[in-house]
Parts: sequence; C-alpha cells; structure tokens
Amino acid sequence: MEEYFVFPYRNKAYSFIEMFNRLIVTTNMEIVEINQEIAKKAAQIRAEYKGFKAMDALQLATACLSGCDLLLTNDKQLKQFKEMKCLTVEEL
Repeated sequence: MEEYFVFPYRNKAYSFIEMFNRLIVTTNMEIVEINQEIAKKAAQIRAEYKGFKAMDALQLATACLSGCDLLLTNDKQLKQFKEMKCLTVEEL
C-alpha cells in the first residue's frame, strides 16, 4: 500500500486513498504482511536481478509466495522477472 499512497499524500488527493481502500474491499484483495520468508525471497530476487529496487523485490516476492500468477505494474523493468508474468498497465 505504501507505493500507492505516495501520489495522493504528495498531492493532497485524499479521495484517491479512499478509492483504493474501496478497491481492496470490493475486490476481496488480500494485504500480506512482510515476513522472514518474503524478505529472504526478496533478497534472492535482488541478487539475481541486479537493477531491481528493494520495494520491487518485496512486491515480487510477496506475489510469488502468495500464489499470484500475474503482477500488474507500471515498471517495464519488472517484465524481465521469470517466475511470474508481469504486465504493464499500458499493455492491458
């Protein structure tokens, strides 16, 4: 959630935060806490993909270990990740 809230907080667009919260509820989205297993997987991802930032690796690790089969992103660099399909928003 951290990444999604930066823009609304920076621009004082608090209605976006409420819209995101409604999206979570209406789609039955699961929010997963970072644990030791996710942190270890994220470290492995960063070791293999040298240009990936920590937050990207945490998101990918969480998605992988939670059984996701698709990651929707705006970061084209993440498309090189081999363990799951990553689509950019513009590809939809």
